[in-house]
Amino acid sequence: MKKLICWVLVLMVVLTCLLSCMFSQNLSGSFAGEAESTAKVEEMMTALAENRLSDAKSLMHPQAAEKSDAAIDQMCSYIDCRKVDSMELTSINVNSSTGTNGETREEKVTYQVTLDDGVVIHLNVVHLSDNDGIGFSSFQLVIGVV
Repeated sequence: MKKLICWVLVLMVVLTCLLSCMFSQNLSGSFAGEAESTAKVEEMMTALAENRLSDAKSLMHPQAAEKSDAAIDQMCSYIDCRKVDSMELTSINVNSSTGTNGETREEKVTYQVTLDDGVVIHLNVVHLSDNDGIGFSSFQLVIGVV
């Protein structure tokens, strides 16, 4: 009987330690309020419209920045000096976790964007904040959505 109680206590201590190290929260769907990354998305779209490649690259997460040059150049070419007329948040998924690696917050957001010439595009964005830095790990323009 003593062995059983000892094993139960050890198991409870181990589970408590594991659970206290990892905390994760997932929010999706109709999220109350705006995404925290909305201002950064607007800043990125302005940088792309004004062909400021270095500013756009500086908004990327450090892990994604080194491989984003060609994609940023391609997005600048597509936007071609057009400004954002309106931007509507269509979906959001937020994952926050705290663990032995520190705190991580990842926002996966989709926007419907109307440019100043009436063209409608969609943005699929992943904004990541972790020990390595803060920025977009993915920033995609989606055209031709039906």
